[in-house]
Amino acid sequence: MDIRLVAMDLDGTALQADRKTFSPRLEAALSAAHRRGVYIVPVTGRQFFFLPPAVHKNVEWAGLAVLSNGGEVRRLTDGALLQAHYLELDGLLPLIDMAAQLGLPVEVSANGGLYLTRESWERQREVGGPLRFHLDEILAGFGHAVDDLSAFCRAAQGVDKANLPYIPDETRAAAERMLNSLPLSWFWSGPRSVELGHPDASKAAGLLEVCRLLGVDPAQAMALGDSGNDIPMLQCAGLGVAMGNAPAEVKKAAGAVSAPYDRDGAALAVEQYVL
Repeated sequence: MDIRLVAMDLDGTALQADRKTFSPRLEAALSAAHRRGVYIVPVTGRQFFFLPPAVHKNVEWAGLAVLSNGGEVRRLTDGALLQAHYLELDGLLPLIDMAAQLGLPVEVSANGGLYLTRESWERQREVGGPLRFHLDEILAGFGHAVDDLSAFCRAAQGVDKANLPYIPDETRAAAERMLNSLPLSWFWSGPRSVELGHPDASKAAGLLEVCRLLGVDPAQAMALGDSGNDIPMLQCAGLGVAMGNAPAEVKKAAGAVSAPYDRDGAALAVEQYVL
């Protein structure tokens, strides 16, 4: 198979357990692929402001990134916005109301940060453990408390995604019913967390856009992923490879399964199918 583009998820796929770096083996494999003319494109739920240094260090690999699960496509060198699918108020405002009814914390990504009420922030602090990384690495650096989240959304330049960072097991069914009633795309991004976007936003749509911009047939793209938000991308690419740490439904959607991310599954996939 002639692979011309590698679309790679970051957390749980390409990044190591520190969530900041690529393993030496993966970095070597991606650099070798790039020297052969293969584009390397991060396709992630992260926002531009939260991309790790390992991505910025290697902007020459393709120069593009799909962000916020397809909510944005940006140029890495200067952050220029090339495509956007921003959430609309007819989905956002009912989401905020319904989350309040269920007692769930909710936050929105816009204007280079995450915005949430003080009540939502405090709920996450009460949960603690499962949200430690989110609290310490994301909200501590990029979180902004607002008095009225709905009012903030009405005035925002563009909301690229929304998060329900913690949904207790006993609330899961009610939360899913709520989400299915809204004009939003959503998926479980972890055992108890949901990410939401515009109905036209997905990693698959982002992959198709970067293929168009780079002049690559999607059939010549290989996608690497590990989570529910990666399934559309794995199915859209010519070859989808799930990491060994992925849930069963993600592995089922992929054309191949590699080793877990922390056993160089992404590097093994690049070595086997590209190099």
